[in-house]
Amino acid sequence: MVQRVSRKPSISIINSSNVRDEDLAKEGADKVRVKYLIDERHGSRNFALRLYTLAKGGHTPLDEHLHEHQVYVLSGRGLVRQSNEGGSSKLTLQRGDTIFVPSNAVHQFSNEQDEPFVFLCVKGNPDLYQHKELVKTSDESNRNYC
Repeated sequence: MVQRVSRKPSISIINSSNVRDEDLAKEGADKVRVKYLIDERHGSRNFALRLYTLAKGGHTPLDEHLHEHQVYVLSGRGLVRQSNEGGSSKLTLQRGDTIFVPSNAVHQFSNEQDEPFVFLCVKGNPDLYQHKELVKTSDESNRNYC
């Protein structure tokens, strides 16, 4: 008789002071530091949590992708640029603001202030959205995507 051992998932606790701060290694990023707080290395299959710090004059790439973001501003003041058919605009952000960046929204975060602009970003795993696109293209009438 085979005895099965049940392994319950365990909770991970990561103190941000123990996470390495590194330059954001994406083309178009400048003066951006990031800490990858929680991701697949910690067992998270659906979301990633990152801590960004933009120095004066810093900016993330002008970006567009399938996965959505949720952002919470911790300190400083910054800008989020959005572009769509109507043109481009910049919105001012400050401590306590929350921002939702939907799938395929053209966006960029920047800092024109002297003090650092710091925010948390929750990002959905791109695999979640690739499946959504497959469902969408295979059945355009289905509005209850995964």
